[in-house]
Amino acid sequence: MSLILAAMKKCPQCQTLLPLEARFCFQCGTLQLPVLTTSTREGFDWHADWVAQAYKRFLQRLEERVQAEQEGAKLPGYQERIRTTDYRETVMRRLQQWTDAHDTRTAPEQPLAVLHELKILLDDLLDFFFIMHAADLNVVVLPESILRYQHVRTPQIDLAELAFHYLAFEQEEERIYTDFITMPVNKIRNAGKYFLFPDRQEKIWFICDQSLLGNAKEGFAMTEKALYWKSGLQGAQRVFYHKLVSLQKEKEWLLINDLFFNATPSLNTKLIWLLRKLARLFQAEL
Repeated sequence: MSLILAAMKKCPQCQTLLPLEARFCFQCGTLQLPVLTTSTREGFDWHADWVAQAYKRFLQRLEERVQAEQEGAKLPGYQERIRTTDYRETVMRRLQQWTDAHDTRTAPEQPLAVLHELKILLDDLLDFFFIMHAADLNVVVLPESILRYQHVRTPQIDLAELAFHYLAFEQEEERIYTDFITMPVNKIRNAGKYFLFPDRQEKIWFICDQSLLGNAKEGFAMTEKALYWKSGLQGAQRVFYHKLVSLQKEKEWLLINDLFFNATPSLNTKLIWLLRKLARLFQAEL
């Protein structure tokens, strides 16, 4: 039952539970943006070699993520690293374990659930590869500490701590506030006036002041429920983690649910990783 639910999504407009492939909401008719999964679910031959097909998807996902998170021109280097290290053997072994865990006769009855599980496995394998086997190729340094959150259930995770591990602010030069007692009152007021609008009981993890004058009228913040931000002449934006349906990199900025977001090149990349993780954690609880 949990696998079936994990392979669903919510309409961002009315919260109706929908299949991943739904183009429109059955309840309100809202057009559905692409979900935070690879587009290669189609074309899986349930009667052919599962491992070979899964490995092909692993390589496709590698290309997608290099293009989105690092530098596309370096793709041949990542591909060569896979071929010339023993990590390929690790990948093949894990894919065989995924295959062995399923009854090939009944899996086609719930294809989206099975392939969603494969998608999660591929991203976990690639997370480990990028950090442990390809660190010298990465444009953005990704902290090893985030690997501790693989295979851990949401109730066991301190989500604020997870966010700080993913974003590794110690590597950044941005003005970050986590202690709101010592944060200047005028900055708290400005953030609350211009872009940060949490519920009364909503716990704020941090506020990043990106205003040129240091007055916190622009920037971004994360809470236990959502990402809030304001960039330049753009209006204030907010995306709840459980409503994340689209996340992509465009040149030097991000589109989050088709909304413009831009911090720094390194923070943008790390936010892709963090938001993908939070989307999985929150949507898995549907």
